Amino acid sequence: MSGRARRPAPDSLELTPLKAAPRGFLLHYILHSLSVKPKHGYEILQDIDSKTGGAWRPGVGSVYPILKKLNDRGFVKADEQREETRKVYSITDRGTELMKCMGEQYESGAQRWMAMRKLYFDMLDPAGLSRMFLEGSRKQFEMTRELFESRKGSISGSDAQFMLREYSVNLERQLEWTQTQLRGLRVGPSPRLR
Repeated sequence: MSGRARRPAPDSLELTPLKAAPRGFLLHYILHSLSVKPKHGYEILQDIDSKTGGAWRPGVGSVYPILKKLNDRGFVKADEQREETRKVYSITDRGTELMKCMGEQYESGAQRWMAMRKLYFDMLDPAGLSRMFLEGSRKQFEMTRELFESRKGSISGSDAQFMLREYSVNLERQLEWTQTQLRGLRVGPSPRLR
């Protein structure tokens, strides 16, 4: 626990806190992480913390039982023959096969997750919406750039060109929409944006 007291909603039933990831996601991310390179549990936690900017921090009480379950079922194996005192886990052929089978499910899950953002945005107050609008667009670009640059070695040249051309078309549409909105809002001096 972070030490912060949960603040119940005034005069209402206490609400369940929002979670950072859907149930079951951690198990699949652990498998993916181990398919990239063998790691010990703490490295997986550091990887998640780094990639989410600290927004999602599953505890060791979540990660190690999942690693044990994956190990018991033959999807990963623990290497205890290292000089380190920690177990280093790696994905097995069975785990790799499971990851291949899950590819379509991951894609549809990502699409559902993107669609769910609309509900979250509906709940934001105007100040929260403003922050999300500004920070969200910046972070979306950073994430897209990082994803492409980290994976471009595994994408064919023609696929990379197609992706970048489509991305460019989408950016042009966004710019056109933004300029149209700005022209419609010309009512006074605008604040300086950083």
